[in-house]
Amino acid sequence: MQMFQKATLRVLFGILLCSVFSAGHAQIFDRLYPDSPNIALAQPLEWLVVPKDSIASPDAFTATAAATAESAAATRRNFQPFTEDTVLPTSETEEAWARFALPVTDNLQTWYVRLPGQVIYKVSLYARDAQGNWQAQSAGEAIAPANWNLRTRVPSFELQSHSDSPQSYYLRFENRRPITERPMLLTPIEYIDGASRVGVVIGLMWGIFALLTGLCLGAFALARNRVFLWFGLVVVTLMFTQLVLIGYGGWRIWPHSVHLNQVMGWVSSTVSMAAAAWFCTQASYARDGHPRIHRLLATVAGVSLLMACLLAINLDFVPRSLRNLWLTLSTLAILGSLVWTSIRGQTWNLLLLLGAGPIGLAALARLSYNVGWVFNVESAQAAGVISAMGGLLWVFLVLAWRSRAALFSNHRGAALSTYDPASGLMLPRMVEARLPPMLLRARKQKTECGVLMVHWLNQAPSHDDASDQKRGAALSRIGEILRAAARDVDTVARHDENHFLMLIEGSISRAALSEIATKILADCIRACEKLDDMGAFSLHIAIWHSTLGTQTAADVMDLLTVRLHHMASGTKRPVQFVDSPLEPGSTAAGDGSRREDLLAKINAIETSHPSLAGE
Repeated sequence: MQMFQKATLRVLFGILLCSVFSAGHAQIFDRLYPDSPNIALAQPLEWLVVPKDSIASPDAFTATAAATAESAAATRRNFQPFTEDTVLPTSETEEAWARFALPVTDNLQTWYVRLPGQVIYKVSLYARDAQGNWQAQSAGEAIAPANWNLRTRVPSFELQSHSDSPQSYYLRFENRRPITERPMLLTPIEYIDGASRVGVVIGLMWGIFALLTGLCLGAFALARNRVFLWFGLVVVTLMFTQLVLIGYGGWRIWPHSVHLNQVMGWVSSTVSMAAAAWFCTQASYARDGHPRIHRLLATVAGVSLLMACLLAINLDFVPRSLRNLWLTLSTLAILGSLVWTSIRGQTWNLLLLLGAGPIGLAALARLSYNVGWVFNVESAQAAGVISAMGGLLWVFLVLAWRSRAALFSNHRGAALSTYDPASGLMLPRMVEARLPPMLLRARKQKTECGVLMVHWLNQAPSHDDASDQKRGAALSRIGEILRAAARDVDTVARHDENHFLMLIEGSISRAALSEIATKILADCIRACEKLDDMGAFSLHIAIWHSTLGTQTAADVMDLLTVRLHHMASGTKRPVQFVDSPLEPGSTAAGDGSRREDLLAKINAIETSHPSLAGE
């Protein structure tokens, strides 16, 4: 009985060991998603490291001749299982080979081997053709992406299972540094889905970074603060760096040179570091408060630019380990300077640190991947993109909040230089600038335009504060009435104390100009009734229409001024065209009926034209 129990325990222990080891090697290919389907390979993925160029083809691994049987057996014994913790120790003097075999299937099935694109210098896939000869497909620096078997952002190869016998494949890795990621074996649907996911990330990057760039230019135009320009430079360089790092450069920007993609990956990274360092020197106000921090950041910016120039000429000028070290030290120097100035200086820098922190951490994660500490380039890329976008949005909002006083001050200054504060209408110089071009456009396009000059009667400044306050309120009301009668393309300005001008863009008829003037009068009459003062908004309006002929701006102004001067002596109609005959003055008894007739007229106009309805 005891012997049977011991035998049973041994069997169970053996089954447990087999299950553990088989579970450890069952999924030897990486998966795009946790629920991606597995495939039971006929031969698991195994790898072997040999001296560089010592093996020309996979025949060295399949030798069956008696003279090479011993060496072939030794070679096969050197193959190791490809597990989750495998790191291919490739270098300048050695290369790695990997082999696997797809199982026999009833129907033809297609699979894709997807390789970690940012770590591959050159990789080749060997497969037998119909005649039994080895055919190689290569991807990497020696082959342009346009010549890859599949035009993707990462090297990929298409595989097909067979129904007669297992199909064996060999992968040859010629790299300059260790490879920390396993190849992926994907179905066609997963392959397309992964490409779509990367496309969404790229589209989001273009949208967010373009929006930030436009906001930076707009903020600089309003605030005239050069810190927005430096931040815009950071946004552009960081966007370009992210696009290159995720493979968009080699796939779209320069599809015929993977070498250029590798060079620009380093150049753009160093230029981004230089832009970030210089931006921090300007935004942190370290020049006066922390001269040493300012010199440190300026040195980082200068050395980064120098390194970018050297890398653009030849990557070998700066060893890879030194590049990674410099980018790491630069990132830590920028973050450390913000921490120092936040603790020892202005708390404002702490807000910048909250935005720069995620960007810097994403950069450090990428550098860790370059060194070999991070084993998932997809996660590093996603973290870099999301952190960069979030951090940049935060920094821009902080800059806008910090510069809000300057933004409001410049906006107020621009408004005061354009608008009259009492009436809210434009200043006379705007009429002088816009009237001649309007007349020129009307003559060239053979359209009709018009000009209205409004005279506000019985109103003049006084030394009485109460009267001045009352006049100011009435002047503001006049401005509202004139703006309501004008269109967006028209110009309404205060010409002097009691005169106002409206430039009506064409094409417009005399009847339409008359309706505009009538609406102004009717709104003024309604305002008088609300104030219970029928003389508060008495107006004379002179109208010039372009049918009078080719006249200059000075001629138009003279005609309007002369007509209003003649109307001031007394007129039956408060609205007159400058080419119409003058009429004698009206009697006081007729004022009431004239107002009633005018209101009836404007009510009829508003009924037929709802867009002219008053307030």
